[in-house]
Amino acid sequence: MPSAAPSALKAPVYFLHINKTAGTSFATVAQRAFPVERTCPAGLVPELLSLPAPWIKSYDYFGGHFGLGLPSLLPRGQAEALTIFTLLRDPVDRVISQINAHFRNPGTALHKAVVERRGDVNACLAEPEIAHMLADYQTRSLGLPLDLAALKIQGPPFRGLQELTAEAARGVDPEALLARAKQTLDRCAMIGLAERFDESVRWLARWLGVPHDGPAPRRNVSAFNPDTGKPNALSRADLSAATIHRLEEINRLDIALYEHATRLFEARRAA
Repeated sequence: MPSAAPSALKAPVYFLHINKTAGTSFATVAQRAFPVERTCPAGLVPELLSLPAPWIKSYDYFGGHFGLGLPSLLPRGQAEALTIFTLLRDPVDRVISQINAHFRNPGTALHKAVVERRGDVNACLAEPEIAHMLADYQTRSLGLPLDLAALKIQGPPFRGLQELTAEAARGVDPEALLARAKQTLDRCAMIGLAERFDESVRWLARWLGVPHDGPAPRRNVSAFNPDTGKPNALSRADLSAATIHRLEEINRLDIALYEHATRLFEARRAA
């Protein structure tokens, strides 16, 4: 699976964390390879932009929801040498989990809108702005370069990646966006799949040269729906075929990207 041997790994290294892909669990393994003092403590764009610029360029490892914005904050040489790895998830399952997270967490961009609709997926999708925010997030994360350096100069308040990529995606040619996201995946040193999580974790540990024995760690797993108290809130099985089809429609780029990621995963695994 890895496209580079652990011995060839050079800093800085960036886990491009895509929300609701089991990335928090994935990152617990990656973090073992880097000293705490050389690890960037930020996981979200506002946290990253709040750090002093000299600190940002001093880290060997970054893991967070920064999309393709991190390179803009690094010196040119570091940005060009950045080693990226990432983890993707089935797009429909990921967006359902995303809706659950918005419903559950007051700090998220769509919390108020989703709560007002009682977490009803159809009601959320009927609102164009909510549907736009939920669309093709994996493709946007991997295909939209963001100038975070300019935002840092402008100063707070800083917005999160989902808001930034939703805004940046307006007016962008979808096929060009998908092509750029595929190119990013092609350049990634390692790609994991949430649906093959244990296998992905084993490859990650081997690539980074860190010990891993036993089942993969589980972190940040959806706890419960505050409206019903039921574990893990909505799942694909709770939704009608028509609703699933609508989720597929607004995530058609993510579906194509996930298929590309799966082919890469298989090809590198067999190499």
